Amino acid sequence: MNRRPTVAVAVHDGFYGCGTGAGYANHGYLETVVPLLPPEVRLVVLPLRLRPGSHEHHPGWHRRSRDLFRGAEIIPVDNGTGGLDRWGGLDRFERLVAATAVHLRALRESSSDLLILAFDAPFLGLGTALPASVLRHLVLVPRSSAVIHAPDEHARISWERAGLLAGAGGGARIATISPFMAEHLHDAYAVPREAMIPLRDGLTHGDWTRFDAPFAGVAEREFVFAMGRAEPYKGFDDLLDAWRLLQASDRPLPNLVVAATSESREPTPYQRTLLRKAHHLGPAVRLLTRFTPAVADLLRRPGLLATVVPSHAEPFGRIPMEAFAAGAGPVITTTSQGLGGQVLDGQTGFLSCAGSPRSLAVALQRALDLSPDQRFVMRHRARQVALRDYDHAAAVRTFLTVAAPWLRLPPTDDRLRWLNASAPLTSPGSFVSTVPPVKVPIGLQAPHWTTIRPERQVLVVAHHVTSLLRLLDVLPVFDSDTRIQVVFSWNGSDPFSHGLQQYLNHLGTIVIPWSQAINTEFDLVIAANHGGLTEITSPLVILPHGVGYTKQSPGNRKPETGNRKPETGNRKPETGNRKPDGFRFIAGMAALRRPAHRVLAGIGARRGARATVRTHPRGRGDRGGRRGPRV
Repeated sequence: MNRRPTVAVAVHDGFYGCGTGAGYANHGYLETVVPLLPPEVRLVVLPLRLRPGSHEHHPGWHRRSRDLFRGAEIIPVDNGTGGLDRWGGLDRFERLVAATAVHLRALRESSSDLLILAFDAPFLGLGTALPASVLRHLVLVPRSSAVIHAPDEHARISWERAGLLAGAGGGARIATISPFMAEHLHDAYAVPREAMIPLRDGLTHGDWTRFDAPFAGVAEREFVFAMGRAEPYKGFDDLLDAWRLLQASDRPLPNLVVAATSESREPTPYQRTLLRKAHHLGPAVRLLTRFTPAVADLLRRPGLLATVVPSHAEPFGRIPMEAFAAGAGPVITTTSQGLGGQVLDGQTGFLSCAGSPRSLAVALQRALDLSPDQRFVMRHRARQVALRDYDHAAAVRTFLTVAAPWLRLPPTDDRLRWLNASAPLTSPGSFVSTVPPVKVPIGLQAPHWTTIRPERQVLVVAHHVTSLLRLLDVLPVFDSDTRIQVVFSWNGSDPFSHGLQQYLNHLGTIVIPWSQAINTEFDLVIAANHGGLTEITSPLVILPHGVGYTKQSPGNRKPETGNRKPETGNRKPETGNRKPDGFRFIAGMAALRRPAHRVLAGIGARRGARATVRTHPRGRGDRGGRRGPRV
């Protein structure tokens, strides 16, 4: 027998059709893993079988799957419904597990090396159905659980717990799709933490391509959008009740589009309840009940004002993630379970209490009250979160290096470098810094090449050589602190920028183009001039240098043209009374001489892992040859 290294993936949804967010995530994993597998590795996909006569079978989606897995071995597995239904009761799950276990035992015999992934709760029973010789190659990936979505089904909860614990005890690993899910599996199912391995959900190359494509439709009236499966725990009735409260305030409202969808040909009882509520709210409220893969394209519509996720239970919010990437913010969610940590209230969206229409109405009001500029800034921040936190290819690559160290992974795929591989937004010869976008130390793919991961990223904006020298006076506070990555940029707003780029090169600093600087979220931005900083959305510190508008004096000094009249005898800068409170400053110059972690404390939430590269700049020449800061 010719034994080959094998990767086997069992999927409950996402092959023949895609009726759930889990189906999108499963397909996204397969889409990401296919180009990572070396030619000698056999890929085996075991999808839950759905025949063309099933209302859950989508011919277009199935065709897409066949094209993606051309060359893979496809082994459909049955759950006892004859290919008609993905779901059913616990007995269907048990039939599915028994059929899958037969094939997995055979794969173990025909494989030299083996990795098995089983996506979602219906496969959790594999932990009790497989021998130890197969279990040690198994990774169970629960995207949800009965405790979350079916808390009254005690038999199913016990079945899931038995499978998880038997699997972990036999050497299988339990993948966690989000930090919330890791805590949930430990608390509700007693899964040992040492048996867990992260496999975070994220956005694939196909997702970014879809969301970045320009919308070619006709402009339409502004609207608020919500979508998801038509299940009571999704909270769509709360949204309709919240909209009724807003209507009672007599303020003008946009349209409301609610895609509470199912795959059934006729509306479900819950959908009929929602349709009645929507009808009473008037023609400006539209309810979509039939699922099609095109529903998510509504996130790309230019008239979209906000995206709402009113769920009562969500281990991970795929819709907020997609809305961040599509620029469909602000995103309004509840604080339920995995949703609470995805949205920063007032920064990337607004939070409300689960199950409270009144709280949701307040959050909706805050979103609708945003000015166009405020909405733009919030969407920009949210997109940066998506770029930073939802790189699925990086998550899959990291997972595979741990779960299957025998795999020879190819070099990093350049397609993934959305931000830092794009061309500068300005043409060569302009006054704005147009050096090529950097890939390290702050590029999106930097973690693939570097090993030291800082906790904060700092941008230094230099307008001219004089302001740069002022900035270099305070930057030694970061010297030798591997927790902080410092990079420089300049925007050409000052007419005296001659020689600036050359001096930055002489110092050996890491310089990024202005186009990259304004499209990256930093923990802190430091400048010594005001020019051109309106495009910066990160926390900003402007240091005083020289005299003029960046200093504030007591008395009648007014910076408006023609009004600068410092009356004689009125300027009394008594020692200790010059307080630079006219510009954004953290805690005065003394603060910058404290340890860096105290200066940066409280500036934003802790950032995700970032890699750092540090260089040692040369001496500062005309400043007496002192060494500059490490950056």
